[in-house]
Amino acid sequence: MEIRKIKKSELGKVMEFNRKEYPAGHILQNETYYNWQFDNVFNPESDSYTSLGLFNDAGELVGTNGLFPAPITFLSKSLPCIWFANLIVREDLRSLGYGYLLMEKSVSMADMAVDHNINAAAWPLFIKSGWQGGDIERYLGIINPEGAERVIGQSNLGLKVLSSLPTNDSGLNFESVSKFDSEVDALWESVSQRYPISIERSSKYLNWRYAEHPMTKYHIFSANAGNEMKGFIVLRIDEITEGPERKPSGVKIGRIIDWVADSSAEEFILLQAIEWCRDQKVDFIDYFTTENFHAESLKKLGFVNDREEPYSLMPTLLNPIDRVKRTRHNFAFKISNPERLDSKAQDLGNWYAVKGCGDQDRPY
Repeated sequence: MEIRKIKKSELGKVMEFNRKEYPAGHILQNETYYNWQFDNVFNPESDSYTSLGLFNDAGELVGTNGLFPAPITFLSKSLPCIWFANLIVREDLRSLGYGYLLMEKSVSMADMAVDHNINAAAWPLFIKSGWQGGDIERYLGIINPEGAERVIGQSNLGLKVLSSLPTNDSGLNFESVSKFDSEVDALWESVSQRYPISIERSSKYLNWRYAEHPMTKYHIFSANAGNEMKGFIVLRIDEITEGPERKPSGVKIGRIIDWVADSSAEEFILLQAIEWCRDQKVDFIDYFTTENFHAESLKKLGFVNDREEPYSLMPTLLNPIDRVKRTRHNFAFKISNPERLDSKAQDLGNWYAVKGCGDQDRPY
């Protein structure tokens, strides 16, 4: 067996492998998405993807680990990091150690590695291999209780409704963003201490991840004091569907995909985002985040952790609605460079992760 980067000329092999190993319609069977994700702005090579392939002696692709190398802000330093996107081995070769070999090779490519939404079957392998991590919380903000109850499948739940927008006396402006520039680099330099360990939100990363995404429409807004950016928020509007045919339910969800702000702008930008969602006839909003960040503003404005009843009844899978299978987002990390070991990294409260991190927010 050989583990190496997948060449761009081998895209046909990748698509064939993904069609066999993933369910029909899976996003990794889409060439546009694959090229965006793994021939990204952080790819230093012109003839290879950033992802690794496991090849047998006949040259067949029998396993992959989708990767992208984006810097991480790690306790005030910018460090190389490998972000896992998809780790999978051909079905007949599983439980033979090949997944572990792919993981170890991947981790060795940078100072540290991070993965999001590791499934229950794989989680023990990660922990046994020296990874650490935990769950990501989900907050819900209800705008139209009737729409939210339709998704839950129950009525008269007494759901709390989000606050209305007060008069703006903050001196800040809420503006639409089509492209990130040096203003966001300055913002991240000034606020990154609020998010001690997190993907580095440079203009390079944010334009690739959101502004120039080839398949997903993100709505990006900033809070500005004059010409100075004080924060940004990334939203996505989805039509919730029902049944195998994925018929429109008539209910809309607003998703907070990413959110970074100075303390003076945090509440303001959330209030404005709520009002924008209200204008878009959104029924409810959700936000996946590690719990210690923005929690005060979220709770003040009426967001509720979905671990609380009756909000725990809200399905996590909405396209189509699945009221039986429930998933929780998680994340895990491993530091491969001993020089980077720091006790602060062991405190999961220092890690800021959202739905936009890794590859968790996909077109479908």
